[in-house]
Amino acid sequence: MAQLSSISKTKNGTWRVQLENRGKREYRTFKLKTHAQQFALQRSAELQRGQIATSRAAEKNTIGSVLDVYKERVSKYKRGKADPSALRALKTNFEKTRFIALTSNDVAEYRDARLALGRSPATVVKELNLFRSIIDYAIRDMGIFLPSNVARLVKNPAVNNERDRVFYDEEEELLFASMTNVPLRAICLLALETACRLGELLQLTWENTNLEKRTAKLMMTKNGEPRTIPLSGRAIEILSGYAAAIACSTKRGCTGRIFTNWVASDSFSKTFRRAVNVARRNYESKSVASGQIPDNLMLADLRFHDFRHIATSRLAKKIQNVIELSRITGHSDLRMLSRYYHITAEELAAKL
Repeated sequence: MAQLSSISKTKNGTWRVQLENRGKREYRTFKLKTHAQQFALQRSAELQRGQIATSRAAEKNTIGSVLDVYKERVSKYKRGKADPSALRALKTNFEKTRFIALTSNDVAEYRDARLALGRSPATVVKELNLFRSIIDYAIRDMGIFLPSNVARLVKNPAVNNERDRVFYDEEEELLFASMTNVPLRAICLLALETACRLGELLQLTWENTNLEKRTAKLMMTKNGEPRTIPLSGRAIEILSGYAAAIACSTKRGCTGRIFTNWVASDSFSKTFRRAVNVARRNYESKSVASGQIPDNLMLADLRFHDFRHIATSRLAKKIQNVIELSRITGHSDLRMLSRYYHITAEELAAKL
C-alpha cells in the first residue's frame, strides 16, 4: 500500500513530496504546497487503485495539448462550434499548465481576470462551460485520470442578460433607409416578420420554403428539433423580391441556402454592425443639417437579436394565444417566451 512519507520545503523554496510504495520511494517537487498536497493525495489513491499509467498522462499532458486535440476531434464537428475566441483565451491562460497541477483556484482566478478585462458575465460563463467540457473529454475519452473536474467546482458569475430593446421613434426607418446591402436588408426584414433566430435564418433553404403554402421549415433550431413556421404576406414579398434581386427564379426552383453571404453568425454580425454605424452617421449628419441635437440613444446598442424581441412583440398583438405564438417563435418554455413578449402598460390598459 502507498504511504506518504513527507512533504517538506526545500532550500530554494519549493515543496518536495516523498512517497513509498512496496519498498520503492518516489519523489516530486512543486512550487506550491497546495499542488504538492494535491499530488500526494492523488498519487496515493492511484497507487492503491492501480492507476499509475493514467496518472502519468495527467502529469505529461498540458491543457494546451488537450485543447488542440479537442478542437480537431470534437469542436469542428459540433453543430454549434466552440467559439474560437474562447478557445484562444483558454489556451493563452492554460497552454503550459499540466493537468496534474490544475486547481479550482486557477479556474476561479481565470474567471475573475476575464471579468476584470471587461468580458460580460455571459461570455465568461460560456468559456467556463467550454473548459468543463474539455476537461470532461480529457478524462472520459483521452484516459487522463483526475480525481475530479476542478472547473466544475468553480461558481459561474451572475448573468443578467435580459433585454427589452425595441425600436425608438423613426429608428427602424433610419436603419433601413441606410441599408444598401441587399441580402442584409432582406434577412433583417424577414427576421422582423418571422421572429426567427439568426442561425435559423442563415440555414434556411429554398427547398424548405414553400411560397405557395406560405410556410418555411427550419431544420437547424436552437433546441435541435425542426419546426415549420407560417409566412406572412409581407414575408412572401420579401423572399420573392430577394429572389428577383439575386436573379433566382422561384418558379423554376431556387436551390440551396437562401442567404449565402455569411457562413457563420460572427461574419454576419460584423456586416450588421457596419450597417448600424452607417445609419447612425447618416442620422447625425441629418440632425446637424436641420439644427437639431442628435439623440444619443438613437441606433445605439442595437443588436440583430433585438429583432427577435421586436418581432415577437408584434406577433403577440396579432396572435394572442401563447401556445400558437410559441409554435412560431420556437419557445418550448413559456417562461422564456415572456422574456421576448414586450407590451406596454398603456397597451394593456387599452385592452381593459
